[in-house]
Amino acid sequence: MNDIREELKACGDHVQIDPNVTIHVPHCLSVGNYVNIMQGFHLHEQLRVGRIGDHVTIYPNVFIQGIGELIIDDHVTLYPGVYLSIGRGEKSFIHIGHHSHCAPYAALYGHGGLEIGPYCNIAAHTVFATVGHNHHIVNCPMAQAPGVIGPITLEQDIWIGANATILANTRIAQGCVIGANAVLTKDTQPRGVYMGVPAKRVKDR
Repeated sequence: MNDIREELKACGDHVQIDPNVTIHVPHCLSVGNYVNIMQGFHLHEQLRVGRIGDHVTIYPNVFIQGIGELIIDDHVTLYPGVYLSIGRGEKSFIHIGHHSHCAPYAALYGHGGLEIGPYCNIAAHTVFATVGHNHHIVNCPMAQAPGVIGPITLEQDIWIGANATILANTRIAQGCVIGANAVLTKDTQPRGVYMGVPAKRVKDR
């Protein structure tokens, strides 16, 4: 059996890739030092840019699709079942900053561009929706209408609670907390706690 590390665009030292890992186009991905990619990981397509930094841990059954740009900085952890749909357009990317983590079954859509800064804590089942259906078009089914895309940016030192949904064209300022089950539709101001549907600032940190 071939060692998939030898097929990568670049591979650092102390890289552990479990059996039952699927990387369809290994030469599109660069991997740094002290990286652990566990079983069930699936990189489905050829990325325009693909880079995983140092000291990254990817737990089982993380699934990545799309042909945009994926950059995972140093000391990032992706927990089991995290889903990344990078998108296929020129503006499609997912960047995850250093010392950030995504808890189980978070869903990250990068079609409109998703920038997650450093020291961000993403709880389980969070959804970053940089793409959506255009419900203003009524002469065809929504599933067939062109999608609507827009960017999402997280600055740094942010905590997103479980089951929160972050909609496109939003920017989360430094030091914010977005409460569990919240739906964020607008930009935030620094060091606020936002809760509810739609999410509103309820107090300062």
